[in-house]
Amino acid sequence: MLSTLPAAPTLGTMSIPDRSRPLKLVEVPPGPAAIEALWGPLDAALAHDAPIAPIPRESASLPAPLVRAVRDAVRPEEPVPHDTAVVISTSGSTGHPRGVMLGAHALTAATAQVHSRVEGEPIWVLALPPTSIGGLNVMIRAHNTGIRPIAVRSIGGAEPFTDHAFATAVREATATGRPIAVSLVPSQVTRLLASAAGQESLRQCSLTLVGGGPVDPQLPSHCQDAGITLTTTYGMTETSGGCVFDGRPLDGVEVRIDDADSRVCVSGPMLAQGYRDGDNRAFDGHWLRTNDRGTWKDGLVSIDGRLDDIVSLHGVNVDLAAVQERVDQHPRIEASLIIPTFGQSSDANTTDEPRIAMVYVGEPVDHEELRAWISPTLGAIACPTVIRRVDTLTRTLTGKVDRQATAASAGLGIGTSRKEGAA
Repeated sequence: MLSTLPAAPTLGTMSIPDRSRPLKLVEVPPGPAAIEALWGPLDAALAHDAPIAPIPRESASLPAPLVRAVRDAVRPEEPVPHDTAVVISTSGSTGHPRGVMLGAHALTAATAQVHSRVEGEPIWVLALPPTSIGGLNVMIRAHNTGIRPIAVRSIGGAEPFTDHAFATAVREATATGRPIAVSLVPSQVTRLLASAAGQESLRQCSLTLVGGGPVDPQLPSHCQDAGITLTTTYGMTETSGGCVFDGRPLDGVEVRIDDADSRVCVSGPMLAQGYRDGDNRAFDGHWLRTNDRGTWKDGLVSIDGRLDDIVSLHGVNVDLAAVQERVDQHPRIEASLIIPTFGQSSDANTTDEPRIAMVYVGEPVDHEELRAWISPTLGAIACPTVIRRVDTLTRTLTGKVDRQATAASAGLGIGTSRKEGAA
């Protein structure tokens, strides 16, 4: 945490300038109309004319409480530092969304490096909502080329994301004669790989960035087998999106792994100025202390999970990310969420001891089968003792699993104590 506030704007830390400006709220509709609604205001924001906060418009797939949470996070009634270009909300997948302040320099810091990965100036396909950092980056990079992106008609919850909708957008992009670039989340890639049309559309893309959540270790190899090249990215709203590509920090980006707890710390020109709520303890000088765990392996950054994925059970530390990776390899489990919960167990009386819970989509799987699947590699203590089968995992607009909402749908609280789980 900063001990003193700088007198002048400082990239990557909270800056308190001599003057502030009002924030313009931009309501972004679902579907292709989102591009027109945001293009002009974004141009003004990047030119330092008027800072903006893009928020989704309420719709059938975006209930009022969700929109209100995003609006509250960006605090439109409060002015912003004069060097702020955009205030954008985090996804809220692990809790309440938070408004993040980003300057124009931070937002555009990676654009040239991204475009250098494509031979020729690309046409971007917008497959993520532009009210998220992933979708906003597509808009910013398209703005750099001067050519509006082509939207997948499902963006912003206008309709479900399908291989047909994606293929339609890719065909339109192909007609421009430019190389095609797209940003996706892992769940979208998995869905596209499930059909011949989806695979063919991905093969048409010269650059496919995949981030916004954990990537199945097998996903790149599955794509490679299908003749598809992925670029995996690591980053977050606070780093203006992806800043580590295929395990390599972009030029100007530094990554440090804390020896004490393996915490990933990031520094570089793409860092946010701070949070709208003023709680900037995550920013330490020019460094962002993330909640992710990582290691350096063969000169590459490997993200091993979140710090709160480590749960102590009877004195043994269990890595929930490793449990989920193993669970997701089960042939009858389509998708899962592994969380710490409390006070409930399917094979024991109710206690206040923390438990490992599995919420999953797939065919019925019982405790004995799950224990036989997990124990040989991770030990019996890593086996979930609370199992909930659901029809679907609740996801955010960007395709991330909404941990809180998914747990709640299964009647569970997340946490290692009753107090934490009820928060």
